[in-house]
Amino acid sequence: MKITHDFFMLFLIWNLFLAFIPYVMVVRLRFRESVSKTNLILTFIVWLAFLPNAPYLVTDLIHIRHASASWIVYESLLILSFSTTGLFLGFLSLRDMTQLLSEKGWLSSIKQKALFQNIVLILCGYGIYLGRVLRWNTWDIIQHPEKLFKDMVDLFLHPFSNQEAWLMISSMSFFLMVTFNLFKNYNEPTKITSQA
Repeated sequence: MKITHDFFMLFLIWNLFLAFIPYVMVVRLRFRESVSKTNLILTFIVWLAFLPNAPYLVTDLIHIRHASASWIVYESLLILSFSTTGLFLGFLSLRDMTQLLSEKGWLSSIKQKALFQNIVLILCGYGIYLGRVLRWNTWDIIQHPEKLFKDMVDLFLHPFSNQEAWLMISSMSFFLMVTFNLFKNYNEPTKITSQA
């Protein structure tokens, strides 16, 4: 801002703040000695509503097109750093929420955990579309629930007239599933057996 005298990129700080919310919510539960089922369910609902804000930062890459030629590399690195941080926070949050639900006995097998994680990531892809294209915010669930619900249902009632929407949702969901699996495999080191 000091160099360019432009405040446009300040939105990145706000978006990153929103990405921290689901992560902080899960961390708060992780440090408690015991978590009631009611508390976990209520936290899960709010967590799920805010979670798409974390990977949403990836879509801020569209703002690179506004960068001047002399600043394109700098602004690309700036937005990429926020995007990868948001993505990482989202993945940490999903990993920890999976662990919490597993400890409660709600996700008892590896297949159940994988199914849960993929469903959540698909919902994130859906939420990212609602935010980036339709410009809905998380708090619109409370402020404008009828209009938001109408737009959400419209995608399902008229899938063929919303093909571009489903293309974005499916491609974003696939991207999140692939990158989350890379993240998950990286954080689960394989055992190295020494040969005599």
